[in-house]
Amino acid sequence: MSSTAIVAASYYVPNQKLTHAELARRFGEEPVRKIAESSGICERRVAASDECASDLAFRAATDLLAAFAVDPRTIDLVIFATQTPDYLLPTTACLLQNRLNIPTTCGAFDINLGCSQYVYSLAVAHGLIRAGLVKRALVMTGDTVSRIIHPQDRRVVPLFGDGATAALLERVPDGEGFQEFAFGTDGSGFQHLVWPTSGLRVPRTSESGKEKADRSGSIRRDDDMFMDGAAVFVFTLKTIPRLVNQLLEKARLDLEEIDMFIFHQASEMIVESSARKLGIPREKLHYKLHDVGNSGGSTVGIALTDAWLKGRIKPGMKILMAAFGVGLSWAGTIIRWPDRTLGAVCKVDYSSSPLKPNSQVTHSG
Repeated sequence: MSSTAIVAASYYVPNQKLTHAELARRFGEEPVRKIAESSGICERRVAASDECASDLAFRAATDLLAAFAVDPRTIDLVIFATQTPDYLLPTTACLLQNRLNIPTTCGAFDINLGCSQYVYSLAVAHGLIRAGLVKRALVMTGDTVSRIIHPQDRRVVPLFGDGATAALLERVPDGEGFQEFAFGTDGSGFQHLVWPTSGLRVPRTSESGKEKADRSGSIRRDDDMFMDGAAVFVFTLKTIPRLVNQLLEKARLDLEEIDMFIFHQASEMIVESSARKLGIPREKLHYKLHDVGNSGGSTVGIALTDAWLKGRIKPGMKILMAAFGVGLSWAGTIIRWPDRTLGAVCKVDYSSSPLKPNSQVTHSG
């Protein structure tokens, strides 16, 4: 039986930047410097006030379709994963289907999930293709976290950026593509990363809209997203090794057989601490957070696309991706990179970035 794989990938981040200098003016040089040293994040891309996650995903998808001459009429499944949708009703995937000129015969739905959204969405598309229900899936992720956090919350503002990804999935020969998936959930920790008044459980009131300062000097409202960084850090250090070992056991592989590890880009310290705990050499890690920030559920897809663009991903390589966070939720997968793919694309303007990473299109054979 054939498997499925990502045959094309792209990502997009907004043009607007939130720089170290701006944060230093807002919070002070020393606190911002310390956060930058631990997180590795020097610059963030943030959405404009009228820019939604769907706009970023639309750009990522149109870049992918154009770069590889993919006919939208060949797509029969659209998945959009986000926790900052255009509307709670209707589903944003329906809007993207229309904007992308994908036929009305396709299926389209949202997945409401946070930092683990990329892997979960790939798994859903993989399952539907393997079941014979669809042939070609366009999976998009995207969030505008900067629009749901208080600008004076020094705990989270320096960490988060906005971004979106697009991936095209289809069948590949048996033995290639996705090898295994693993999932996990611990809803008892939901309060560690929550947007309290974002739904119907806690209504917005004049009281929830009042600003409050905590002991660190951070200012936020109940109407803003909240993160307990210490609790999330502890959760992460417990979860990543367990998830990686579970995947390796299911795939009957040793750690040394994995060619590249792509973890959720929460911070450089979290990734490096987890890698040391597992004994993963630094050269097998890939980072893409220094100039874009932590974009929530899109970080794994952005890092994967960036690694592909930079020539680090080759046919036959085994890649392990692990995502974790809001929920609390986690998911991972192992991919045997296909022999034949279309390629990766990123058309983000990095010309004025102090880090100046490559921005290009990579075609594969």
